[in-house]
Amino acid sequence: MLAAAAVTLAVCSHTACHPSPPLMQSRIDSDTITTPVPDHVRRLAVWYPGTVEQDLAHGYRRLEQGAFQLTRQRAGVTIIERRDLHVLTGEQQLQLSGRVEDHSAVRLGRWLGADSVVLFRIDGPTWRERMLARFYGRMPPFVVSSKIVKVETGEVVYHDIVTASAAPPSGQWSDYGSDYELQPLLRSTLDQAVAVAIGHLAQSFR
Repeated sequence: MLAAAAVTLAVCSHTACHPSPPLMQSRIDSDTITTPVPDHVRRLAVWYPGTVEQDLAHGYRRLEQGAFQLTRQRAGVTIIERRDLHVLTGEQQLQLSGRVEDHSAVRLGRWLGADSVVLFRIDGPTWRERMLARFYGRMPPFVVSSKIVKVETGEVVYHDIVTASAAPPSGQWSDYGSDYELQPLLRSTLDQAVAVAIGHLAQSFR
């Protein structure tokens, strides 16, 4: 069963170059499986793709930290540290280079000795999309996906999608003179989406 929620957030902004609107509205929608994660989910491997985008890398680090907090919420839960993934070679290493499918996650988790794999994925506006938004007024949202897949069966026991759409108060992205000015605003939106995703994940382990 899926539950949907929408929240409107106000984010203050200050930039060093051109004056920017002082307020940005972020709409966050989420779809998540409301059932708690089963108690037999104990040994988790955490996976997320590599990225050269600093904001996305920051978001992934926060999600990973959120996953490690699960060990404090449920007795018996352990996380396979990310450094363990660095020993993967050959076929396994290829699975770490981009989007991973559920069946690949199952093989990866089995290879690591996990009973389940936590998959994180963040999609956000690219540099080109951010530039076009300043001319054409349409900024793609951030989408934060969290999923837990059982290694033994491939069953998805948790799936959460948080979508965060940012919009300047004037409705015009052309108010911002450069990509540099957009960065703190978009990062604030991503931070809010990641916080919601972490909150949902924590709630599912209570």
